[in-house]
Amino acid sequence: MQALQWNRVDMTFKHITAKIPEVTDGFVLVEVSHGGVCGTDLHIMAKEFRSSDLVILGHEFSGTVVKVGKNVKNVAVGQRVAVEPNSICGGCEFCRRGKPNFCKDGLAQAIGVMNNGGFSNFCLVPANQAIPVPDSLPLDKAALCEPYSCVVHGYELLGKVEDGSQILIMGAGIIGLLWASMLHHRGFRNVTMVEVADGRRQLAKDTELGFDVLHPSALEESFKGKEASEDGFDIVVDCTGNSKAIEMAFYMLKSGAKLLIFGCAPPTAEIKVKPAQIQFKELSIIGVQINPYCFTKAVTLVSDMADKYLDFKRLGIEVFPLDQFESAISKLKAGQISKAMFCVKKE
Repeated sequence: MQALQWNRVDMTFKHITAKIPEVTDGFVLVEVSHGGVCGTDLHIMAKEFRSSDLVILGHEFSGTVVKVGKNVKNVAVGQRVAVEPNSICGGCEFCRRGKPNFCKDGLAQAIGVMNNGGFSNFCLVPANQAIPVPDSLPLDKAALCEPYSCVVHGYELLGKVEDGSQILIMGAGIIGLLWASMLHHRGFRNVTMVEVADGRRQLAKDTELGFDVLHPSALEESFKGKEASEDGFDIVVDCTGNSKAIEMAFYMLKSGAKLLIFGCAPPTAEIKVKPAQIQFKELSIIGVQINPYCFTKAVTLVSDMADKYLDFKRLGIEVFPLDQFESAISKLKAGQISKAMFCVKKE
């Protein structure tokens, strides 16, 4: 089979030919259809996030089950699935407390990070992590179930989002666009997006959601002479992982507001804030770590949103064959596209 393998030791990402995995008890073999490149993959390639020393990347993918091992009951051969890349041990303190996203043993088995993933023709997957998708959902859009499962988790962490809330999304990359599309789908209209890159701002406008899309300097200018505690935002969702953006967000929060830090920041990144701002304005700062118990919900959400919101061209998603991975990564890093996705299965 063809695959894209990351070598952490010599920092190479290359196209290889590998053996198709043998199916074992409790596992299924998925013939991969589509796999998306995530910001996490770019952090891995920069050695900012951990991975196995030698691994086939790809943790956002969909496909069809072609073989099943013994004792598999939840899926069958021919079933169309999206893959939940995160496993759990079930016995640690965090798993027992219903917080499996902090399970160290589970994260150590993450598909496409620690174990071989979906940038390949076939992937061996624990059966309980192969999540069936409706026949009506195209498999290219089904590959968005994993990032949307993280978005769903972040949305749930916000608690009740009141009608009429003033919401700011920091960053108009693919995650910012997925957040914006979901909020529009859920009925929110008082949403502003802020993005420094001209191309990404245009992408956000091209979604035709009707939201304000601004450069950070324009947003800061609009706050001059205003009292942020009264005129600021009820919710800010940071999708950048950028320290300056997060610091900027703090001073645009209304009293009683919530800041959701969703974007992945390098482990060494730091922010400078005034504790008095948090105290007197009773601000809530919320982090988001992957997607516990949210994958099946994401399948439903993606299915509901697919026709109206998830047009790849409008979202800036470009699809590449595996052997064009260099072009895919180059365009993504240059900001020419919001997301690269590999079409793996040859029709």
